[in-house]
Amino acid sequence: MRRALWVLVAMVLLATSANAETINLTINSCCVTEDATTKEILPAFRKYYKEKFGKDVDVSASFAGSGTLKNQILGGSPVQVAVLSSELYLDQLKEKGLISSDWKKNTNKGSVIKSVIVFVTRKDNPKGLLTFQDLAKPGVKVLHASPDTSGGAQWSIFAIYGAGANLSKLTFTPEDDGVKLLSAVGKNVIAQPESARQTFVQFDAGFGDAIVTYENEALLEKLKGRDYGISVPRKTIETEWKVARIDKNIRPEQEHAVGELIKFLYTSEAQRAYAKYGFRSVDPRVEKEFHAKYAVVAEPFTVDDLGGWKSARRNIIENAWKKTQQK
Repeated sequence: MRRALWVLVAMVLLATSANAETINLTINSCCVTEDATTKEILPAFRKYYKEKFGKDVDVSASFAGSGTLKNQILGGSPVQVAVLSSELYLDQLKEKGLISSDWKKNTNKGSVIKSVIVFVTRKDNPKGLLTFQDLAKPGVKVLHASPDTSGGAQWSIFAIYGAGANLSKLTFTPEDDGVKLLSAVGKNVIAQPESARQTFVQFDAGFGDAIVTYENEALLEKLKGRDYGISVPRKTIETEWKVARIDKNIRPEQEHAVGELIKFLYTSEAQRAYAKYGFRSVDPRVEKEFHAKYAVVAEPFTVDDLGGWKSARRNIIENAWKKTQQK
């Protein structure tokens, strides 16, 4: 009896020791990355870490609009790594003491994937919507995520403004052609769901004529068999997602795996996984490999052309866009 008891104790101790060897991490990533992250990247990272370092790592993931994820982290969600679509969200986490490291020192100044803003239409594009100016026509119903919870919505608003503006002379006044276009399109917005993904739920239910969204999200919906049209404006914005450590939540035993996970996101294996699901890679070799699936944008611009994130958020979203929604 005593021998059996000792055997049982030994088995429990061995199991506890095995569990102690497993490193547990949590990553928060914006909703549009869910398929690439869960189906390709995290399984590959677990395999890579086990083979290279001989330890098991279990990475759980949560997905939502970037603004929602930022609020969850501020509220105490135990996240070690975040992939968000707005620099401002990372700045807010830094201001609150959750990030102490410099995420801009990561490869590509923290940018881990890219895309452009396009819009999705009904099959065969019955209303002939080709430009952002077309979205301002009377009777056109536009779906657009909320900029309060979705980083993609912020990019979309920047895209619409920039398509109308003279980028060499930004004024943000009512006479600014970018503000005029944004106001006209804004008046046609019939709903602002929480995230880019939620706009497609409403679109599938029959609401709206067009969704302003990321190219990668439009391509993913087509891959899933959705019979939508994709319109690529001649002039639109290039978007990017940033990756950062949430330093306050990282315990010593997690430190190494966190660094390796962030580095892994830049590997050709992870970049190909992102590209497979419609993202534009930050690795030039991978982007060239998938070049045929991406639309050619005649006049691309960046958030820096709009004065940078802080200026664009204040002048374009808070001052211009939100006034269009005061109905």
